[in-house]
Amino acid sequence: MSDPFFAILMLARWSQFLSLFVLFGVLLFPFYVTRAAPAPCGERLASAMRRAIAFAGAVQPLSILAWLATSMASMGDGWTSLRDADFVKAFFLEAGFGRLWLTRLLLTALLLGVLVGTRRSLPARNLPTAVALVLAGALLFTQAGVGHPAGLRPHERLLVFGGYALHLLGAAAWIGGLLPLRALLAQAKHDDRAHDYAQFALGRFATMASVAVALVLLGAAINMRPQIATLNVSDLSSWWWAAGSKAVLFGALIAIAYRNRFVLTPLLATQPKKAVTNLLRNVMIDQGLAVVVLAVAAFMGVASPTG
Repeated sequence: MSDPFFAILMLARWSQFLSLFVLFGVLLFPFYVTRAAPAPCGERLASAMRRAIAFAGAVQPLSILAWLATSMASMGDGWTSLRDADFVKAFFLEAGFGRLWLTRLLLTALLLGVLVGTRRSLPARNLPTAVALVLAGALLFTQAGVGHPAGLRPHERLLVFGGYALHLLGAAAWIGGLLPLRALLAQAKHDDRAHDYAQFALGRFATMASVAVALVLLGAAINMRPQIATLNVSDLSSWWWAAGSKAVLFGALIAIAYRNRFVLTPLLATQPKKAVTNLLRNVMIDQGLAVVVLAVAAFMGVASPTG
């Protein structure tokens, strides 16, 4: 793959990761933080979440189209392949991944329709939010079929698809949920009335994040099994160095999450202002690290493990 195709494909994958993680995490938030936020905290939190949904909802279809177009161009004779009716027909109808791409485009259209058509009802514990959440989850789930796992042998493919889905869904719930949490902590920093609700939300988020991290680790273990089986330690490619970097960054995220849950959250009861300030700072650091992790994941999705 040429350098321009590689760069565009990596950027498109990163944007797709980021937009779907935000959508899934924000849409999931009201289903585990079940207590209504007090006014005016609730209105401000809902407004921040709607802005995030609107932005991610616009980026997601653009990034998936860029990803698809670049993939097709890199497989054919460049960008002119996109005007070749025979090539386009063969891509979508004769290859298994082509049919999966059609499914992903349909899911994207449905998700966009729900986000636009029910935008005034989002996000809340209601049917439109649940439908949008399922569609975003389905897009994350099917992403494995257009990545490296698609090239595995049939008996390995299904297991790795499942592992990849667990990995992405867990990561999206955790990383995407940081956005409403940050908005809530930013309010609590300036409004003492939001402290009790912030403590409640942090407890619910911590419980969800524990499950999410377990899914991320389980999915990673399943995903890496075929790669480790063929690993040649004397000839490590850039993919493996990226995988190591991702593991280190993930470890940093875990360390911060541990401090947030077991050191700073209990401090809310005795020193709320100090705790909220430190929690807000750590959530912002988490978000920055997560953006880098997703960039590394995007690189790993384009690069080859064998170099």
